[in-house]
Amino acid sequence: MAFLSEPLSLLLLCGLALKCAGFVLRDELLLRLFVAAGICMDIAFYALQPVPIAQSIIVNSVLVAVNVVLIGIILFERTTWRMSDEDRSLFAHFPTLTPGQFRRVMRTAEGTIPEAATDLIAEGAAVNKLFLVFAETYEIEKRGRVYAARGPAFVGEIAFLTGAASSAGVRVPAGSRVVSFDSAALHKLMARKPAIHNGMVALFGRDLAAKVAASVPIPQADAAG
Repeated sequence: MAFLSEPLSLLLLCGLALKCAGFVLRDELLLRLFVAAGICMDIAFYALQPVPIAQSIIVNSVLVAVNVVLIGIILFERTTWRMSDEDRSLFAHFPTLTPGQFRRVMRTAEGTIPEAATDLIAEGAAVNKLFLVFAETYEIEKRGRVYAARGPAFVGEIAFLTGAASSAGVRVPAGSRVVSFDSAALHKLMARKPAIHNGMVALFGRDLAAKVAASVPIPQADAAG
């Protein structure tokens, strides 16, 4: 136990405590911070020896550098830093995703503003894109009847999730902002990243709930017909 009585041994003990605390934390950022701090304690221990142990200092410094890089990546994933004002505005419509997940999803997207009223989806047709429509209202056509729907809202999410043909047609007015997502690319991304898959499914659920809350019940006579 003579080792524990040495003043410098407190550095190793503090380092061990920090690393153990980090490993029991579920938040990856805190884990990396605690582990990096613990390794720094180890470096101080080796550096303050009567004869500094260069090999241990170098090896542990590399580990600290790796953790610092990962901390930077995590912070970038969690912040809107370097996002344009337009992207920040769009990100507000993806509350179930982190900024990093949103950036990945947007790599499958492109934005357009049609100069004339445009049909995005035809009833009964295959759908190879998912749309996010920014318009005060847009039109849904089903079985020859046209209904007004409120935006902003996702369009084609049911077909995207099920792979079935569209159950209704969708037309947006001129000047609407439309963000389209390549369905195949987004499916691949969601398959590779379970967290993004869960976030997008939760987002679609919120969108569908909002549509149901804003919908007008169809009269029984019409429903029967």
